[in-house]
Amino acid sequence: MRRGTAGSCREQALSEVIGFVLIIGIIMVAFSLYLVYGVPVQGRENEINHMSAINDQFVSYKIGIDSLVTNQQTGLSISTTFPLGTAGQTAQGSTSIIPVLQPVGSSGALVINQRTITPEIFTVSSNSYISNSTSMTSVGPIPIPTTQTYSNAPSSLLINISTTNASWNYQTPGSVQIMGSGWNTTVNVTPDIADCLSNINTGGYVNSSFIPGCSGSDITVTVVKNGVTTLNRAVVYSNINPNTAYSVNLLDSAYGLQSFMTYPSKMTFLTNGTLTSPTITAQYAYQFQSNYTYSVPLGSLEYSTNNNYWIPQSYYYQMGGVFLSQIDGITYKLPPEITFANNGNGNITVNIVAIAYDPSDSGVLGGSSPAQVSTSLKPDAGSLPYAPVNPNTWNASINITTSDPNAAIMWAAYLNAAANQTGGIPTTYYTAGNTTTGSYIYLYGVNDGNPHITLSGKTANLSVSVQSLGST
Repeated sequence: MRRGTAGSCREQALSEVIGFVLIIGIIMVAFSLYLVYGVPVQGRENEINHMSAINDQFVSYKIGIDSLVTNQQTGLSISTTFPLGTAGQTAQGSTSIIPVLQPVGSSGALVINQRTITPEIFTVSSNSYISNSTSMTSVGPIPIPTTQTYSNAPSSLLINISTTNASWNYQTPGSVQIMGSGWNTTVNVTPDIADCLSNINTGGYVNSSFIPGCSGSDITVTVVKNGVTTLNRAVVYSNINPNTAYSVNLLDSAYGLQSFMTYPSKMTFLTNGTLTSPTITAQYAYQFQSNYTYSVPLGSLEYSTNNNYWIPQSYYYQMGGVFLSQIDGITYKLPPEITFANNGNGNITVNIVAIAYDPSDSGVLGGSSPAQVSTSLKPDAGSLPYAPVNPNTWNASINITTSDPNAAIMWAAYLNAAANQTGGIPTTYYTAGNTTTGSYIYLYGVNDGNPHITLSGKTANLSVSVQSLGST
């Protein structure tokens, strides 16, 4: 009996040990499952949220740069803060007291002008009208009456009136009429009735002998567009002197003709009345230049991450765009500053803002603490010297030279999509693609010997620096 009682006690003690071991085993299984599945899920969520924050910061950075460039705020610095890693950036919950139950914090690096071993280069080449840097070229004067065809818009188109009978009481002192496609305008020598408001006879004029100080005539301009008079005898010169030469620029913005004319433009010039040998002079503040080329190393500001639970990603800012790079390729989150538009009839508009970093700026800052990026627009920002006429270019090519094959594919896809899908340009007017050295788009519009591309460009060079805001 006693033996049985002692054996029973030993069995009861053994069952308690086995139960305790089973509980420990269950705890270890749960602990292992959390380590294998729970910690990576939490780490993955932290890193995804962190990359979303990086994306937002690059968007903010682009908006700041766009503001500097648009407003030409040279010397003014903008600052943007980037969290380099997830360590210390996200809450870990109640398990944070046990380090092994926390996901390992990731780190990152901000890199200036070191995205590729050799610099990525932007180049635009074209056969264009380029603004003269020294003088204005004049064609004329050509006697009126005549018919002239202008292949492209002059900087100014002058109607020159050298001498005229300016007597205020001469009923037909004279005028020059200019007729174009859908428009016409008249430069009139008009009696000045502002000083002669009394003793008007039945013909609408008065005898100067009865009105002392009545001073003569004005030169006025009348504009008719599509049969509608938009300007009626607007005074350009008042109280003219018959011994003085006068010129009226038809392309003055006040007349509204510059944007209405299309080129090539055929114009007919006629005279009426007693004007003495009026002439026309076309002045060009630009000249044709074949293979005009602008080239600049782009540089970049890049954030690269060392994710432990999420796919490695890099964001970078270049040429006004925000790009996302992964192992499977590169895509643009915000497009670069190259845009296209189809104006119809083979006419194309291309706008470029060549935003580049100073090649002398370089550096790497890594770790997990926040970093601050300061960027300013250098004072050498300006415009490319394409003539401010529409159109100004026969053909143009845009090239991005890069040693990164994924970047070359991305740039080719962007140029094609921006031209065709966004800009609406038919593929018969351009070709785009990529090679072993980069990407390109070649634009030519209608091949009839006349310019059909309006090309404009700005340059913006940036100076950038980065500094840590905490320990790394």
